[in-house]
Amino acid sequence: MEACRVKIVAIIQARMGSTRLPGKVLRPVAGQPLLWHIVHRLKKSRLINEVAVATTTNPLDDAIVAFGKEHGVTIVRGPEDNVLQRFALAAEATDADVIVRVSSDAPFIDAGFIDHMVEALVAQDGGYVLMEDGAVTAHEGVDPLSRKALDKLMMDAADDAVAREHVTGYFKLHPDFVKIARAGAYPELAREGGRLTIDTPDDLAFIEAVHARMAAKAGEASLSDILFLLEREPGLRAINAHVKQKALVTRGGLALIRCDGGGKFGYGHVKRMTALARALRDREGVGAVFAVNGSEDACAPIRAAGFAATLMGGDTLEALIESHAPDMLLLDGREGPSRAELAEISKPVGLTAVIDDGSERRLAADLAYYPPVPQAETLDWSGSHCVPRVGWQWALLGAQRSVVQRPRSGRPVLLVSMGGSDPFGLTLRAARALVQLNPAFRVRFVIGPGMENRCAVARQIVALHSSFETIEGADDLATEFAVADLALTAFGVTAYELAAAGVPALYLCLNEDHAQSASAFDKAGMGHSLGVADDVSDRAIASAVQGLLGDFARRRAMRQAGLMTVDGNGAARIASDLAAALSARREGVKAAM
Repeated sequence: MEACRVKIVAIIQARMGSTRLPGKVLRPVAGQPLLWHIVHRLKKSRLINEVAVATTTNPLDDAIVAFGKEHGVTIVRGPEDNVLQRFALAAEATDADVIVRVSSDAPFIDAGFIDHMVEALVAQDGGYVLMEDGAVTAHEGVDPLSRKALDKLMMDAADDAVAREHVTGYFKLHPDFVKIARAGAYPELAREGGRLTIDTPDDLAFIEAVHARMAAKAGEASLSDILFLLEREPGLRAINAHVKQKALVTRGGLALIRCDGGGKFGYGHVKRMTALARALRDREGVGAVFAVNGSEDACAPIRAAGFAATLMGGDTLEALIESHAPDMLLLDGREGPSRAELAEISKPVGLTAVIDDGSERRLAADLAYYPPVPQAETLDWSGSHCVPRVGWQWALLGAQRSVVQRPRSGRPVLLVSMGGSDPFGLTLRAARALVQLNPAFRVRFVIGPGMENRCAVARQIVALHSSFETIEGADDLATEFAVADLALTAFGVTAYELAAAGVPALYLCLNEDHAQSASAFDKAGMGHSLGVADDVSDRAIASAVQGLLGDFARRRAMRQAGLMTVDGNGAARIASDLAAALSARREGVKAAM
């Protein structure tokens, strides 16, 4: 088989949802998007017949589709959590015989080096190609493989976490899986290169500094010239020397998640901790089991997501730690062990973390995560080894961000969502308040699964007015968020989800603590708090809804503020942070042995 007789396709994996640097693939580097640099350099190859981008079906990646149309690049979309499947779809769409896997974070790829690797792969009829033992190269970000090797991954390793996320990384861990071809040294780049990828703002600053020092326009600087520059001026590396590359192999582990759920607690804790468990499992290779304090119905969505859930009754947290031997203990709830109790029972556990916890219990944890609400900003950490993380980037949502274009015509839609259990009966109260307006707009009321007498409540609501509709049995409100012009909601996890989806909202707060938290949303411009529900009149509720529905400019500003403030990646960030902390703990223990 000769290189000229096979179809060679470069497939770039790219998405906008990078956890460390959101939107990095379209961020400007020397005046052009990062993705432009990669495509530009790939087109200089003698052997590559076509360039394609494998991105996701997430609406955020519509921007990548637009880039592809503008620059004549084939775009193939697939599942966000499965890079391997995206590559398989792209290979099929382009009818590739040989695939050059290209990461979207390495702007200085070298076409000559790529051709060198492809020629070795084809000449030796290999499934994957590596440099010869002992050969050193500064090049990174590309991996040629055969279509047969990709198909074999799909058939025999599709469930492997490394294969799904890193694709060719599986071959490095299992060198007997396919035939490995060997490429000889490439003299032009035969030296250590250091970190030349873009994963963080500091990486981006480093790359910009390199371009500026060379006075190079976009696409002009060759990798060999950059290496010579860094040899002459090694001080440039200090800009991003602290950034660590994500490890190929996740060491895994198990998280025991203790959260409140159902009945008087609602389902917010369950929703957001399930999202965190997914991120730990799917992104970091860390499994999860749940201990639920509350009612049995709260275990159902956890189990539906593929996690074991135990309703705490006779089983104590100590007993569960003993039986599961977890590497992490994560707590999210109003109730739970005291500071002294947590300090004692967490001794066998490698890492302990709390979510949005204002109690003294947090002082016995290793890590604590909070959005920047007033209560979090004023917590006293004296005498504690716990490291607090405070900021909107740590906001833990119960649903993935979904950003879509809303309808521009038809009656406005008000979404009313008062939580999964609505223990204070705010859903029916809101309906009675809104009926005073004799609304010409549509009002859609979410009837939560744990709401007492929910069928009777639904009947009463629709009987009040012809514009009133109910939503029952919905596991995911993303579709409702997509068509809502405004939301009236009990402050809680849903408030964060609405902000991330760009839905302006009015908040009714169940207590003073919630009112304080809601004030941070007011301050950020994402919504407006009406205060504690018991202190708000029905007339005030109706007036606020009517006023905001009639103020398009204010709602548009709220939408933009939400999209810019809460990006929906809190679960991925916390999971990554936990995995890194656990790894550091393990390395510390290993070093001490």
